[in-house]
Amino acid sequence: MAASDSTLLSFLSSITPQSSESDVEQKIVIPLLQLLGYGDRDWKAQVGVGRSKLDFLVHPQSLPTPYPPYLVIEVKAPNKKINQSVWQISGYMRSTNAVLGLLTNGYNFCLLYRYQEYVGTIAIYSQTTLTQQFNLVHKLLCKETYLKYSNAVFKSQQQVNHKFLNLVSDAFANEDMLRFFNRKPKLDEQPKPPAEPQAKATQYAKNASGDDKSMIITVFNNKGGVGKTTTTINLAAALNKLGKRVLLIDIDAQANLTTGLGIDPLTDVEEKGRKDITHLLTEARTLLPDIVIRKQWDDVELEIVPSHIRLSDMEPVLIQTVDVDRILSRKLKNYKKDYDFIFIDPPPSFGKVNTISLMAASGILVPTHLAPYPIRALEYVISRAQAVEQIKDKPMPILGVAVSMYDRRAGLLKQEMTDKIMEILNNVPGGENIPLFPEETWIPQLKVVSTTPGKGYPLCYAEFDQTLSTTDKEAAQNAFGCYMKLAQHFVKTIKPTES
Repeated sequence: MAASDSTLLSFLSSITPQSSESDVEQKIVIPLLQLLGYGDRDWKAQVGVGRSKLDFLVHPQSLPTPYPPYLVIEVKAPNKKINQSVWQISGYMRSTNAVLGLLTNGYNFCLLYRYQEYVGTIAIYSQTTLTQQFNLVHKLLCKETYLKYSNAVFKSQQQVNHKFLNLVSDAFANEDMLRFFNRKPKLDEQPKPPAEPQAKATQYAKNASGDDKSMIITVFNNKGGVGKTTTTINLAAALNKLGKRVLLIDIDAQANLTTGLGIDPLTDVEEKGRKDITHLLTEARTLLPDIVIRKQWDDVELEIVPSHIRLSDMEPVLIQTVDVDRILSRKLKNYKKDYDFIFIDPPPSFGKVNTISLMAASGILVPTHLAPYPIRALEYVISRAQAVEQIKDKPMPILGVAVSMYDRRAGLLKQEMTDKIMEILNNVPGGENIPLFPEETWIPQLKVVSTTPGKGYPLCYAEFDQTLSTTDKEAAQNAFGCYMKLAQHFVKTIKPTES
């Protein structure tokens, strides 16, 4: 089949960027379904799912109705980016219990799978790569595979029914039932147990390099309002989606990171008798495991050291503590191996807790946005980092400058501010080695990015928030895609070092 795939898929050229969603349905999706072996009665269009309409639900007529659909398809117009609608088809897959999903705008094709409530991406194809790899896609999506899958499900259900009715017959001592059901199923009726899905890659495993080194990163900018905490939360979530174990430490009395992850310092910590960052810094016997709170949102799991407002009054206590600058570094020493990345979120002011957070770091991430004052602050960030590095016995590089709240429409301002950043980096001693992260990692200025921390979840979880509009969910998907690019860039370029 592979040799003639380009001919079989010639219908892919029947749309243009100006085509409508209906054109994609009629000229791409229906011919594709026919190529996969489905007849006109094997699928339904515009199927009601809650208050919405699913474009295509594939369910061959030869199968009993109770069986869940094998494939659902959501269609967008060619001028729409499909990555902003993954949340939508994910919802359809959960609602219908579909095994597979296909999201397409005619030019790009996103293939997804569902396991329980988790929906993940199998592959994303362009028209070219779909043509090149269509033999594999055909094997997965075709009607023949669907029927084999459904037959296996049927046999498995029959085996469960048989065992259940055997138990019923035993309980009620019904001899008629016993004669009929108390038999072993034939070998060909015994389905193989379904394979357990592979756990999320490297979850609670060693990092990709195979060693136990972790990267302790202080996210630092003495200019407030640059998206520091929002960047910390969502970069951590994106790294966890890539299989990295992440710990977040809130060392800011405002506790924005703590509340941004759905933890109330009063009701969830203090009133329950739990400890927070203040105990870790001031009590010799308090260790990291005594404080860590684990939170989960769908497939994202993060561990958090919460903060508390009382930290704002603890400067005198901290100053009087012997070698307090290294207290957090010492408390983390025995637990670094449990994480790939540890992010510390300090206050913007140059106080004692700020020094403590920098002394614990093996690297610094500097968030900023493209405006004169935040960029001007880069000089002071670099100077502060270099001053702290002088009293450390190990290097503490600035890993890079991450741009947040980026206005994609402001082309002239972007160039002007980018030039200003490079001017500062080139003129400050040591700044020439500090990279400005690539534009694909810049986080767009969107309302949903700034409002989700108040809801207590990372952006990737916005698809489950029923109070958000479709537009907001698409914007959240768009923004989190940039955080994923930032995380991928991080994994590719940042190498673990000793703190």
